[in-house]
Amino acid sequence: MLRMVALALTLPGLCLCSPVRADDAEDKAAAFVQKLGGKVTRDERAPGKPVVAVILFNTKVTDAVLKDLAPLKNLNKLTLLDTKVTDAGLKNLAPLKNLTALTLFDTPVTDAGLKELAPLKALTSLSLYRTAVTDAGLKELVPLKNLTALDLSRTRVTDAGLKELAALKNLTTLRLSGTPVTDAGLKELVPLKNLTALDLNRTEVTDAGLKELAILKNLTTLSLSTKVTDAGLKELATLQKLTALDLSGTKVTGAGLKNLAPLQRLTALNLNSAEVTDAGLKDLAALQNLTSLDLGFTRVTDAGLRDLAPLQNLTSLDLGFTKVTDAGLKELAPLKNLTTLRLNGTPVTDAGPNELAPLKSLAALNLGRTQVTDAGLKDVAALKNLTGLNLSETPVTNGGLKELATLQKLTALNLSGTQVTKDGVAELQKALLKCQIYGP
Repeated sequence: MLRMVALALTLPGLCLCSPVRADDAEDKAAAFVQKLGGKVTRDERAPGKPVVAVILFNTKVTDAVLKDLAPLKNLNKLTLLDTKVTDAGLKNLAPLKNLTALTLFDTPVTDAGLKELAPLKALTSLSLYRTAVTDAGLKELVPLKNLTALDLSRTRVTDAGLKELAALKNLTTLRLSGTPVTDAGLKELVPLKNLTALDLNRTEVTDAGLKELAILKNLTTLSLSTKVTDAGLKELATLQKLTALDLSGTKVTGAGLKNLAPLQRLTALNLNSAEVTDAGLKDLAALQNLTSLDLGFTRVTDAGLRDLAPLQNLTSLDLGFTKVTDAGLKELAPLKNLTTLRLNGTPVTDAGPNELAPLKSLAALNLGRTQVTDAGLKDVAALKNLTGLNLSETPVTNGGLKELATLQKLTALNLSGTQVTKDGVAELQKALLKCQIYGP
């Protein structure tokens, strides 16, 4: 018997030594990624716990690095952030047949590199944010029939290139933020009937182009931080499925808000830095499903806040850098469901937090850059459900911190730019063991 075993060990092709584990190569590739400072995610429930996601960032990541990812046969998500990967390196992705999501954020990839993505037939999500891609490169995406999400933000894509997207019938999300796309380009989006999310922030789109969006009946999220005015909002009336609308930085005023009344499913409205004033806020009462409203950096004052009372479903309200004062905060009392309130940069003083007492559900409160001092913290401490509190750049000192020690649900507290010292933070940390305190 021993002779037979010895013979077997000497015969070509026969070996009774321990076999190499099938995932050894994968483990080496994963270790290589981590050595570069990258992040690896494994599927803990699958046999062998295969690597399914990789994030690589910094300029040490080059084309050669991608070749070493070949053993990651189960990889379905690859994120490359601010790397030196070029067109030549993308051909090294060909073995990754299971890749469904690829992010090439801020890489020097150009049109020539996109043809190397053709073998990745399983791709459903592709981000080309701030790459050198132009109109000419978009035709190379046509073979990627399964794409549902495409990010072309901050690329050189123009109106002319958008016609190439017509072949991507399954697209549901398209981001064009920061591109030179104009009203004319929106006509090219008409074939994309399945679009549910469209980002046109910081494009050249105006009121005139919005009529082209009327055909996109399935839109639920629309970002229009552009040159849009009150008149343009009328064109959105047909988008009955909209749940989130971003009008930040637009020329929209209070007078235009009545044009949003048909959008009954709207749950999130961003008017940050728009030209909104108190006039017109009463027209928001028609939007009974609103849960999130951003009025930061607008000209809203105390007088306008009483018109928000009908919005009983609001859970998040941003009044940052408005002229809202202590007196106006009492108008928020009817908003019993508020969990997030931003008052940063307002003239709110110690008298203000007392007006927030009826808001028992508040979990996140931003009082940064207000005039709240130690004296006002007693009323802040009465908000027992707070998990996040921002007091940055306020006159708060060590003396007021004892009031915060009772906020046992706090997980994040910002004290940066205050008069609090390191010793004060250390003492408070003893009482708030689960809280991350940012400060001196």
